[in-house]
Order: sequence, then structure tokens, then C-alpha cells
Amino acid sequence: MPLVDYHVHTPLCNHARGSMEAFAARAASLGLSEICFLDHLTLHPGGSRLSMSPREVGLYIRACGRVREKFAGQLAIKIGLEVDYSPETFSRAREIVETFSLDVVAGSVHFLGSHNLVSHRERDNMPLSPAGRVERYLKLLFAMLDERFFDLACHLDVVKKFDKESPPGLAEAWDAVAARMAETGTVAEVNASGLSHPTGEAYPGPGLLSALARHGVPVTLGSDAHSPDEVGRHLPQVARELGRAGFSSLTTFCRRRPLAVALDPCLENDA
Repeated sequence: MPLVDYHVHTPLCNHARGSMEAFAARAASLGLSEICFLDHLTLHPGGSRLSMSPREVGLYIRACGRVREKFAGQLAIKIGLEVDYSPETFSRAREIVETFSLDVVAGSVHFLGSHNLVSHRERDNMPLSPAGRVERYLKLLFAMLDERFFDLACHLDVVKKFDKESPPGLAEAWDAVAARMAETGTVAEVNASGLSHPTGEAYPGPGLLSALARHGVPVTLGSDAHSPDEVGRHLPQVARELGRAGFSSLTTFCRRRPLAVALDPCLENDA
């Protein structure tokens, strides 16, 4: 089966460009079998400008539905949300999400207190040491998993984004992360965008991938595309890495129910 891309943004997040139709057309041209629009829902005050507002979620879902109808027979299109997790906003986010019928609800951690750990502008002004960032990030990641609400966990080790080498304490945490994901039944997104970031490897990298495989945690693929040309980015390379790590299937979703499909690492167009 051709590859899937389960992390595609839209202009509604206020930091992506290109029409939703252009994202879908790019996916179809690459021969992808399925994409999921997974745009941001961020209630954290520091990230509200980088997300649709709660009142726009319905608009977003209707727009996704129109694109799905337009590409019927060419490309399967699923509709999801990437919910930025924080303990303070989780209850409100859950209320919003449960108002709608979605294919997948993903969770991610971007903020450590008031600081956006993936922001280029903030990377040199973080008050925490690299080890402190890892400790705070992992605490939030485990809290997110323990909510047992999210179908998918995005870019699990994104805390390493600006590091050429793994920050202190990160590698040692992987077995515990993988075990918790297996326990909570959370699917891991393997996010290819890290190959274009200073870290130079996907999220998660080889160490965590191996731990996920050992614990039997299912995975899916995502490009984290914020423009049409980024759809499918690096996915064939990452699919081959998944095969070497021992994965033989990818997970897709329909109305929040997971479905395993065969992993095919041989997509011709290496985006």
C-alpha cells in the first residue's frame, strides 16, 4: 500500500500557506493513499496566534469535508486536530473536541510554562538548561499520555529540535515512554520534519523507534506540512527506517478507530 501523511496543516493555523486543495493535490500527485488534515488547536495563551480559534473549528471541519468530497476516488482525506496539551487547558480542549466528529485526535507538547520550545525566536531565551527542558517536557508528555484521550502522540522527542546531539537525560527515558504508550494504547506519529531541522533526524529518532517496536506501539507517518510542497516530505526515507526498526504496518484512523495497513517503504517519489 502507498504511504500516508497524517500531519498536514492548513492556513487556518495562521502559520501555513497554500490552499487546502493545493495540499491535497500535492499528496495525490505523489501517489499517497491517504492524508489527514491535523491542524492546531492551541488554547495556551502563548500559542493562540498560531492556531485556529475554538469558534473556527467547525469552519475547519466543513472546509476539510469539502476537500474530501472534491478528491473522492483520488485520495482518502481524514479530518483531525492537533491539540496542544497543557494541564491547565486540557478540560476546555476536551470539551471542544468532543463537540465534533473527527477521525483522529492528536496530542502534542509545545510549551514549557510560557516558553514555546519549538520556536526559533525563543530557543536562545529558554530559562531552563537542556536537562531541565527534558525533565519538564517528559513530565508533560507522561501527563498527556495518562489522560488516555488522545489517539495519536505527535513528534514525541521534539524537545531535541535544536540539538545536534540528544539533550541530557533524553535517551534514557525512551523505554519508559514506549511502555506508557503501549499501556495507554496511544499510536506514535513518526514525524519526518526533523530531517529538515537542526537535529537532523525524525521525531522520534532511532533510539525511541527501537523502544516503540520492542513494546509493540503502533505508528503512523506525518510530514508536518505547512505548505503544499512539504506534503510527503522525507516520508519514503522514514518508512525505510521504520522497516529497519521492525515495523511492518502503519496505523490509519476512521472516526477515531485505528486500522493497521501494510507498510510500503518503496514510494517512488522521495519528497
